[in-house]
Formats: sequence, structure tokens, C-alpha cells
Amino acid sequence: MKHVTIRLLFAVLVVFVLAAQGEAQEKKMYSWTDENGTIHFSESKPAGQDVMEQTIPAGDQQPSSNPYATTDTGPSAADQRRQEIAQKREQAQVNQAVNSAQCASWKAEVDRLEPNRRVFFTNEQGETERMDDVKRTDRVAELKSLMAKNCK
Repeated sequence: MKHVTIRLLFAVLVVFVLAAQGEAQEKKMYSWTDENGTIHFSESKPAGQDVMEQTIPAGDQQPSSNPYATTDTGPSAADQRRQEIAQKREQAQVNQAVNSAQCASWKAEVDRLEPNRRVFFTNEQGETERMDDVKRTDRVAELKSLMAKNCK
């Protein structure tokens, strides 16, 4: 029974100490207006002045050295837009390079097939075959159609 009473008294004492510290951490601010109409603020109460007293709550708030500093570390909307434009530009350059390579390949094939009447190719079995004139002209027409649609 003694131990319970001692513990209870100790807990009550701790609560009172913490409450007293909380009150001690609260600061007072005083404001008053002088005879010229200027408003003054102070942490100490001036003598002989009619003052307004305000309590400043205690806190861990540290004033920032730069009041205009932002905590946003991400890129701004303008930076995001610039990145999107740069990515689209890079993608367009890649697409243009691929398209140019494809067009050059088609042109080389047309240049190989068109003037020659005897065109040889290797089939899926690895055998060399001669392309007949109908297949050759159809392939040239197909390649020229692709070039007209996709190449400048």
C-alpha cells in the first residue's frame, strides 16, 4: 500500500513539474501606442504605459533565415514542361533516324531490283533462286509505294 501511494504522489509531482515548465516556456508580448501613434512591441513590460498583453505559445518553431524559401524540392511546372519537350524532341530525332535508315534500305533494294532482269535471292532453305519478272516488278512497286508514303 505504501508503494502505491508513493508512486501516485510521484506521478502527481511529475505532472505539476511539467505543467510549471510549460507555463514557464510561454512568453509574454506587450504592445502599446505612443503619443505619436506609433505601435511598439516588446517582450518586457514598459513602465508607465498602457499596454496590451499577449501570450506567445511555446514551440519548437525556429524562424527561417529566408522567409521566402520553399520546402518544395521537386521541379517546377515550367521545368517539367521543358523536360517533356526535350524528351519529345529526342524521340522525334530517334524516329527520324529510324525512318531515314528504313528509307535508305528500301531505296537500295529498288536500285538493286529495278535495272536487273535477273535477280537472285536466297530462300528460307538457304538455296539460291532466281526471282521471276512478275515478283520483281511487284516488289519494286511495293517498295516505291512504301517510299512514297514514308520517305521525303
